[in-house]
Amino acid sequence: MLFAQSLCVPVLVMASSATTKAILSEKKFEPVSQNERTKGVKYLVDGTPNLVSLPLLYALPSPKCPKPATDASIPVIDLSGLNGSDDQKRSLTIKEIGSACEEWGFFQVKNHGVKISLMEEMVKAVEEFFNLPLEEKNKYASNDVMDPVRYGTGLNTPAKHTPACCKEILGGGAISESLGLSKDYIERSLGQGCQIVANNYYPPCPEPDRTLGISPHSDHGGLTILMQNDVDGLQIKHGEDWVAVRYVPSTFVVNLGDYLEILSNGKYKSVEHRGVVNKEKTRISIAVGHGPELTATVAPAPPLISDNRAQFKPIMYKDYMKIQQSSVVRGKTPLEAILINGDDISLLSKISCSR
Repeated sequence: MLFAQSLCVPVLVMASSATTKAILSEKKFEPVSQNERTKGVKYLVDGTPNLVSLPLLYALPSPKCPKPATDASIPVIDLSGLNGSDDQKRSLTIKEIGSACEEWGFFQVKNHGVKISLMEEMVKAVEEFFNLPLEEKNKYASNDVMDPVRYGTGLNTPAKHTPACCKEILGGGAISESLGLSKDYIERSLGQGCQIVANNYYPPCPEPDRTLGISPHSDHGGLTILMQNDVDGLQIKHGEDWVAVRYVPSTFVVNLGDYLEILSNGKYKSVEHRGVVNKEKTRISIAVGHGPELTATVAPAPPLISDNRAQFKPIMYKDYMKIQQSSVVRGKTPLEAILINGDDISLLSKISCSR
């Protein structure tokens, strides 16, 4: 299991290990019962003030424990360049976005038009939710990934609303133009769109090197806009290395999802990322994912198919989202299953099962 929860859930990522025979600690723990596990890690941490070691249920097998990440600066892009009448400045900003999409799949944005006070209020509201009594939070508990509000290990909130900075990047045509498409191509492909909000809570963990807050995965949508408090924890996979994304005040983190990798026919990549936990501080993150409407068919854009060769098989977005969210195989396995040169799409049914 993971050490985190979300509303979507307080996110708790920790997994039991058959090879782990004892916990390296002064204090011994009995295995956590299924009933205790469903209460979440915040309940565990709050109820055990002197917690000094992980219950076995939450300890990852040694090969899956997070190793130290490297430090590298992901691009920070000034979105003010997309506004106004300066065509040259807009062109340079679009080029920066395209380069970040192709090389990193992640970037940070500043001058995004969202008030800092509003960002702070949102983080505070999420903290207040997770501080509610367990009985109150459990009113939103659900295992159905299509429920509008879900408390547990993931939350999807379909809604017809687009964050301001997402409008600049998608609706404003920056990514479309960076791909050589018409300015409104991606916006039209989204239709009414589908928004998913995941509010994640990572309490202090006594042994952060033995567990994760969120396991490695890519997002299923188009863009995800993330804001967080000042506690680091996001790591992205760049090449073969895990890179720590450091907190930069007043910025949003933006990452590409599987939908844009499919639409770009593989030119832009969705990137695996994970959440690590902190020994002393609580981390809070709020991720807003924006993708196409649920009934949209996801497929490569025809202008980007060279030599009549599409890399991905078409699939309804709603079906892909269910598969990706319910798969026990994380990483990018669901996306790889619809590669035309990969395994047959029937593999989707094999990697999908209830959590």
